[in-house]
Amino acid sequence: MIHKYKLNGLNIVLDVNSGGVHLVDELTYDLLDNVEPPFAAECPQNVVDKLSKSYSPKDIRECYDEIVELYNDKILFSEDDYEKYAQYSVASPVKAMCLNIAHDCQLRCKYCFASTGDFGKGRKLMSFETGKHAIDFLLENSGDRPNLELDFFGGEPLMNFGVVKQVVEYARSREKEYNKKFRFTITTNGLLLDDEKIDFINREMSNVSGA
Repeated sequence: MIHKYKLNGLNIVLDVNSGGVHLVDELTYDLLDNVEPPFAAECPQNVVDKLSKSYSPKDIRECYDEIVELYNDKILFSEDDYEKYAQYSVASPVKAMCLNIAHDCQLRCKYCFASTGDFGKGRKLMSFETGKHAIDFLLENSGDRPNLELDFFGGEPLMNFGVVKQVVEYARSREKEYNKKFRFTITTNGLLLDDEKIDFINREMSNVSGA
């Protein structure tokens, strides 16, 4: 798996499994949008035809051969060395959860690590049903841990404040049944705070982090 992005005029390719970072030219960057393993012996003609509007066929084929060489050397599109161990993982009680309750933010800063708040997946708000299932999962998979932690995150979680309240109230309603105690936190830019939200946060949240 690879991840491509541009930053400060640089074309950057991250090989996810190895952690290798590569600075590449425009041709390599564009070619990687059109090829992936398993690789043919030669660059597919349809790819050459597609990119020949911007690059020479000779350069495209040479670049393709270089990509294949990097793949064969396990430098690009490297395998996940840990996948084979997944079946041996030992179940461990869960004690904490980060709930992305809002994939949206009113600021939508261009430099945001979460792609202006929606993580590149489209703007959406979590439903109460999903939040309820998350609480159930935490309760049922926490073993004998008495203290559980849940952080409301985003985006901007206060854009979905009604569901934040519902999730907290639902969790509190099940604490005695499971002999658990929830510790809630929230990460917010604070711009949507009003008296109602401040009162609720002071009453129910153990910590507030600024985003």
